[in-house]
Amino acid sequence: MKRRLDLALALVHGPEILFLDEPTTGLDVQSRTALWQEVSRLANEDGVTVFLTTQYLEEADVLADRVGIIDHGHIVAEGTPSELKAEVGKPTVEAIPEDSGDLDRTAEILERLGERVNSPRGVAVRLDDGHVGLASAVRALDAAGLRCENIQLHQPSLDDVFLAKTGRSLEGAGEEEEEPQAGLAMEPARS
Repeated sequence: MKRRLDLALALVHGPEILFLDEPTTGLDVQSRTALWQEVSRLANEDGVTVFLTTQYLEEADVLADRVGIIDHGHIVAEGTPSELKAEVGKPTVEAIPEDSGDLDRTAEILERLGERVNSPRGVAVRLDDGHVGLASAVRALDAAGLRCENIQLHQPSLDDVFLAKTGRSLEGAGEEEEEPQAGLAMEPARS
């Protein structure tokens, strides 16, 4: 309720620009979704430019038309979510064979479609042809008579972008005593 009141107070004077500092921190899923809808409505229907800082990169992917990643007070990446994700990699297809004895055969087939990358349970390759490669992978595995427990297409995420651009693998991992100063600023899309 406090977050709603904060937003209502910020909107009373009908601003053209609105700054929100981590407005969804501590909210449950339902309240967060309602806030996302309101921020989108403000940008799309009322023409309000919204600058939003968040630690939830999923939020940026859903709401923003432009994203800036800030690390230790410096912008280390800026662009649309799609542009930023394209910078860090191509989609990856991962196949987990029903029979673990088929891992080598699965790898042999999938490696024709792209570069092999780590997978904890199966075989994963970074696709040269993006989404088209997924269909090719399914057809090739089927033609070889290989049955899979699971096949997934993994798209690069803004989390991947953040980690690549800040050089960190996990918060606090391998760092000295300095706290990370990373954040994200975004402006919701406009119609």
